[in-house]
Amino acid sequence: MVAAFDNEDEFIELIHSIEADIKQRAEAGAFVDKNEHASGMCLEPGHSRAAARGRFITKSLRHGVAPGPWLSEAEPPSNMWVMQFDDTPTGGEH
Repeated sequence: MVAAFDNEDEFIELIHSIEADIKQRAEAGAFVDKNEHASGMCLEPGHSRAAARGRFITKSLRHGVAPGPWLSEAEPPSNMWVMQFDDTPTGGEH
């Protein structure tokens, strides 16, 4: 089952009802797979778009696209960071 929720209480309520259903079926003697369980994850708003940007950046660099202004505009997801080195002297350095 896949579901999306706007608030945590609804999510927790569903998890508890699934767990209760599994327990009730097991106690009634019905077959319940040992791997059957209730779980979930919380994704931040925009998670899918950020993941897509991360894949775009990674694939671009692997295919030999030179880092440039596009890279800073691509805004990597929170679990990725990109470093760029610039060898032009600054502030009187030679």
